[in-house]
Amino acid sequence: MKSYILSLGLIALSSTSLGVESTRMVYGENTKLQAFDPYTSHESAGHRLADLLFDSLVTTGPGGTYEPHLAKSWTIENDGSAIHVVLKEKVFWHKEGKEPLKPLNAADIATTLRLIKSPNSEIPNAERFQVLKRVEVLSNHRVRIHFHRALAQPLKFLMFKVLPNHKLESTKSLTRDHSFNRTPIGTGPFAFVKSTPQGEIQLKRNPFYFKELPSITEVIMKPFVDNSIMTQSLLYSSLDLVTYISPRDVKEVGGDRNLDLVPYDAQNFSFVAMNMNHPQLKDKRIRQAINYSIDRREMLDAFFQGKGHLITGPFAPTSWAYNLNVPGYRFNQDRARELLKQAGFEDRDNNGFVEDTKGQEIQLTFAVPLAGESEMTKRIVLAYQNYLQVIGIKVELKFLEWTVWKAKVLGEHDFDLTIASWDFDDSSNITSLFHSQSARAWGNNFVSFQNPRVDSMLAEASSTNDFDKRQAIYKKLHSIISEESPYTFLWTLKHHAGHQRKLLGVRIEPFSFFKYVAQWQVSNHGQK
Repeated sequence: MKSYILSLGLIALSSTSLGVESTRMVYGENTKLQAFDPYTSHESAGHRLADLLFDSLVTTGPGGTYEPHLAKSWTIENDGSAIHVVLKEKVFWHKEGKEPLKPLNAADIATTLRLIKSPNSEIPNAERFQVLKRVEVLSNHRVRIHFHRALAQPLKFLMFKVLPNHKLESTKSLTRDHSFNRTPIGTGPFAFVKSTPQGEIQLKRNPFYFKELPSITEVIMKPFVDNSIMTQSLLYSSLDLVTYISPRDVKEVGGDRNLDLVPYDAQNFSFVAMNMNHPQLKDKRIRQAINYSIDRREMLDAFFQGKGHLITGPFAPTSWAYNLNVPGYRFNQDRARELLKQAGFEDRDNNGFVEDTKGQEIQLTFAVPLAGESEMTKRIVLAYQNYLQVIGIKVELKFLEWTVWKAKVLGEHDFDLTIASWDFDDSSNITSLFHSQSARAWGNNFVSFQNPRVDSMLAEASSTNDFDKRQAIYKKLHSIISEESPYTFLWTLKHHAGHQRKLLGVRIEPFSFFKYVAQWQVSNHGQK
């Protein structure tokens, strides 16, 4: 195995000799991360951190094309059922103390695929890797990746983040409590330094990065419990960048002469989840009654000044899979009461709450996460509680700190109702949300939705290369899932990032937020 320490050392020395100033960027996130690897985190903040620390074999280029990244070149074989990949040679893993640099090689690709395909790995959306069959190591820098079927666009499945074999060779599966999650090693433009008990994460520029060296030399990620506090920190110059500005704060941030707003089209939606293991929520009529009772338009107008779009199903409205013909659930309290009566629940004793023939009321506990939009979330769930009370359903609000909420909701499925949102890099990939195999601890199907017909359709959509057929399947899935009502589908909101104007050259890729961070610069000449 060749060594490139000397040549890369000279590159690092030359950048220092040019007098590059030490510049730091401090950015805010609305969650405290517990895992720093690119796979086991549910949070968008975790994926943004992964963009700074890790690299993939290929990346997206202009017009939806694919460009080499860790891969030097590739050859698509057997009509798209395999790809022969040649790795770049002068790529090194982040340096650890006085240890010699370790180069990227084929074993890293093999270990990565083994771990992301392990059934015991705690990866929330592991279903997206099901098409990967096996990897064949051909030489130190050549691999052949096999798929379970011929693919029309096999390169899209090479965008997984690569993990180090020398750190994980003996690891059988990726878990949130693995030591690698607290001290990650990648090949990315920044290297992990440390984290604090408060959740701050410190990164430093990787001087041996194989592509353009970032101008920024240090990155600090600071977590915030509430978006309003995070935005105020930006307004008072305590932060250089905020990855998400709430719609209610857009006007204030946009009016500050020291700040810039950057809109970006994140494919996302917000929802209230209903646990289908709850005895009463097993009845579709009760779930539908709940959905008819909620005035989503009133909430969107009151809480977000109408700056969003109501949705009717599990796709972002900008997705080609979204079905515009699905009516959803327009606010109709009479229809809600009618459905409750059909399910055997009506107000028999005139106390304002419905009960069945045995006098049992519908009593639900709403698990409310205290993170990010905490104050806004409180307003939404209070309104939701009031809407349900009008039709005779009791709701108790249970406020939970973010890490406790994750353990209860995602880990134990111990909730009746909860509120959350999904962000997508591929908004048509809803397999992990609704396939029965994902109804497991820490899986994305934490509502325990199980429908054999939906399972079959998801599998069929994933297995076809016919776009028209796949689109037709997804539009039908939109209709079925809307009718089944595992969620109250709320809305999608326009996303904005905000940053100090001294942070120059900011360009954001919606699904790879820090993709262009190497071109960002921090001016040391004050605000404009």
